[in-house]
Amino acid sequence: MSERIDDALDAVAAERATISAERDALSAFDRRVEELEAVTVSGGPSLLADQRQSDRSLERVRTAYAETLMAVPHYESEYDDTLAESLAAEFGDDLAAALLSGEALTPTIRNAVRAAAAAAQNEREEFLDVLDREAASLEAAAADIDEVRAELRALDDGPLSAQRFDELRRRWQGVRDLEARVDGIGRRRQETIRSHRSDLPGVPTDLSEYLYADLSSPYPVLATLATVGERLTGARRRVERELAATA
Repeated sequence: MSERIDDALDAVAAERATISAERDALSAFDRRVEELEAVTVSGGPSLLADQRQSDRSLERVRTAYAETLMAVPHYESEYDDTLAESLAAEFGDDLAAALLSGEALTPTIRNAVRAAAAAAQNEREEFLDVLDREAASLEAAAADIDEVRAELRALDDGPLSAQRFDELRRRWQGVRDLEARVDGIGRRRQETIRSHRSDLPGVPTDLSEYLYADLSSPYPVLATLATVGERLTGARRRVERELAATA
């Protein structure tokens, strides 16, 4: 398997572990909120209320959030934000303001928190599905590339000068067939990359550029195919030169 693709698979596995941890933390947070008793406030529930009337019910929500999502091992290195910033990023400004400076954990706020936590979990589940498809695409491409390399080694074995014209023609056709297979692997990979873009319409960057930013190439399969393609081109041209010499 290509070192580039090996590194890409490692990157996908690391991202999957990160997202899985966040999904599980959000699930734990939701369970803790579910166990909290909502407080009925005179005058009706509101998302925004006077901070001076705040009781400990919202503090318990904030503590649960800090002890679950903000406690995942990678949180500081990945986000390094405050409680207020994190709540706003996950649940929106209005709900974050209610949790930070609201009056109490009213039924309305508790329901809104649980709905927001469920939505955040669903987003991670969808991303995990995309990561699984990405890993499957990488593994399939790696297997196909390994087969092409093995067949090229077999084709390119032995001195060309010892082969007759018909043998050289068969070797040339074999290399051309491998080049066509490499083109097919590249097309399938491009289709996968495009499908990721449609699967993640809210992500501001290309998935490959996000996952593989620290690798030698943000497109490891395509970079590997380019290297294999150069070897195939070299092998074909050697055969063509020998064919011309024996014609």
